[in-house]
Amino acid sequence: MNLQLAIVLLPGLIIGLTIHEASHALSAKLLGDRTAYKMGRVSLNPFRHLSLLGTAVLFLVGFGWGKPVLVNLYNFKKPKLHYLLTSLAGPFSNLLLAAAALGTLYLKPYWVISFLAYSVFFVNIILFVVNLVPIPPLDGSKIWPCLIPGLRPVVSAKWSMFWVVFLIIIFYTNAIGWLIGHVFALLTPLLPA
Repeated sequence: MNLQLAIVLLPGLIIGLTIHEASHALSAKLLGDRTAYKMGRVSLNPFRHLSLLGTAVLFLVGFGWGKPVLVNLYNFKKPKLHYLLTSLAGPFSNLLLAAAALGTLYLKPYWVISFLAYSVFFVNIILFVVNLVPIPPLDGSKIWPCLIPGLRPVVSAKWSMFWVVFLIIIFYTNAIGWLIGHVFALLTPLLPA
């Protein structure tokens, strides 16, 4: 990835990941699990949510990640439902951020705000789509098992490294890029001229 594109994506990534992870933490707290709250993750401070490695990788491959929010679903009164809602909070916060950025662009703001809004729009659409993919550690791996009867919402830790390698292969082969490309093809006409 070229440096110029990474710099364009960086503001959207910082804003998107911060809101995404804070949304997980806040929803978990509101639904009864205070694990993330005790770790200081109910915060809009980006340094509490950004991963040094995940941010650095943005400049190499064009995509990054934040520190995952720890959630103990056994602290919830309705474990499967509340775990589902907590898992959905992150991706849907990205969808709301993208919608707010799109609305801002229609106001024809000053170029600095416009630059920021484009970055937030594109990065948050990517975060929303990618996080619905049912591969650990992405949110989809927690969302879909809560929706499909008979599946357990928690993935065994012994398979974690396998899934990370699998995810890297998917990104390297551009399978996610194909999906994101189709989403952008649908959404680009919504952007103001």
